[in-house]
Amino acid sequence: MAEPETVELTVAAPERGPVQEPARARVPVWRGVTGALVAGWGVVFLMLIVAQVAAWADEGEGPGAYSLGGHLVGIALAGGAQYVADRSAGPQAGLAGGAVALLSLTMLWLFWWS
Repeated sequence: MAEPETVELTVAAPERGPVQEPARARVPVWRGVTGALVAGWGVVFLMLIVAQVAAWADEGEGPGAYSLGGHLVGIALAGGAQYVADRSAGPQAGLAGGAVALLSLTMLWLFWWS
């Protein structure tokens, strides 16, 4: 049985000049860091819920409603900002990522350091 001949086709590239990477490809580290911050706060919130339930089981106080509610609001705001950062480009994405970092510092200050 004879094999068919293959013919290689050449395709000319369009004349557009040098190919530039999209803006998203240049800042994956920043988006990864802010995404990790939001995910980390989610884990912290789940651990606070476990601590609260364990405290109730032992008839103790636990972290309290202020801490749980504050973390939930902070995570919701940071998650929204991360959503915007992931789906936009340019200054809007940078500002949204900065908002995630600022919200993380605010939660650290309000609930852990002060």
